Amino acid sequence: MAPEYTRRDLLGLLTTGAGLAVWSKAAAAAQNASTNFERGAIVRTLLKDVPPESISGPTLFHEHLSIRYPLTKALALAQGRDVPPSFSDDVDLMVEETKTAGKDGVTCIVDGGHPDMDRDLGALQRIARESGVHIVASGGFYMQRNYPPEIGTKSADEIADDLVRDAREHRLGAFGEIGQQGGVLTDDERKVFTAVAKAQARTGLPIFTHNAYTGLRQVATAVPMDAALKQLDALEAGGANPRHVAIGHVCCLDDTKAAIPKQLAKRGVFVGFDRVTIQIVPDAQKVTTILAFLDAGYADHLLLSSDFSSGRALKKNGGPGIAQTVTVFGPMLLKAGVSDATLRHILVDNPRRFLAFVGQ
Repeated sequence: MAPEYTRRDLLGLLTTGAGLAVWSKAAAAAQNASTNFERGAIVRTLLKDVPPESISGPTLFHEHLSIRYPLTKALALAQGRDVPPSFSDDVDLMVEETKTAGKDGVTCIVDGGHPDMDRDLGALQRIARESGVHIVASGGFYMQRNYPPEIGTKSADEIADDLVRDAREHRLGAFGEIGQQGGVLTDDERKVFTAVAKAQARTGLPIFTHNAYTGLRQVATAVPMDAALKQLDALEAGGANPRHVAIGHVCCLDDTKAAIPKQLAKRGVFVGFDRVTIQIVPDAQKVTTILAFLDAGYADHLLLSSDFSSGRALKKNGGPGIAQTVTVFGPMLLKAGVSDATLRHILVDNPRRFLAFVGQ
């Protein structure tokens, strides 16, 4: 029987010297391999570039600290209504919630918003300064219904030029979340995927995607199983480097044998389980899929996050908080038999390998 772990136990394993001693022997080879970064590699946070090896605790590769929920915004605009306020408009609150995540062990958070989600870079900069947690900001475009009109008239090369310029002007450290609205990429979505791949080739920045698997169950079940593979096809055709690509929301597939995650990992990308603790698909099923994925030898390719985007999950409102991937889902994996070393590898080593690039 796997041991029972409390939240305190987990944080000790992830962030303390005693915890490091527990897993260091078993993880030494994997750790050494995973921290063999390219010379000059950095993680670009909003406040400064940092060496990836300095990020010694968990990184959440896809959350939202500043957002107007895109579907709510799109519906309001279509109906001629004002866009309703968001929980993240209260920057003081988000600073405190992020501080708490830091106390829960989180070292770095990637915000997956961009202008078409009303992401506020000034708010993210303040959160980074006042919370003590590294914040990586992202660029790009979300999905068809949220695109600005000019997407329809510009070429992929022109959009790539815009993405590169924005990344350099605003210290963006990733492109994401880059999504699709339905089961098949629209022509504009395919163009955006191509543009993002071209922008990555010029900047080195990592890419993470959004799949329509995450919608209401009746919608998600209508999305082809290979939608994630088709996203990777589009990115590779545009010149993206698979080693710095994460295909997102794969956790929401009904795929307990991990067939799609395995196919993705074989092609060199990271596989995003970035809706953990969100019950579109039960967490128990996500754990089962992860176990199958790990048993196949793909621990180096798994990324975890929660796509935090709801005020209900705030600590202030009685929720688990921004660190829920670490404090809620991590113990589920340990209880299921995932080793301390493997969990730390997934939460600490994998995301910094994903984010690290040689600045251009």
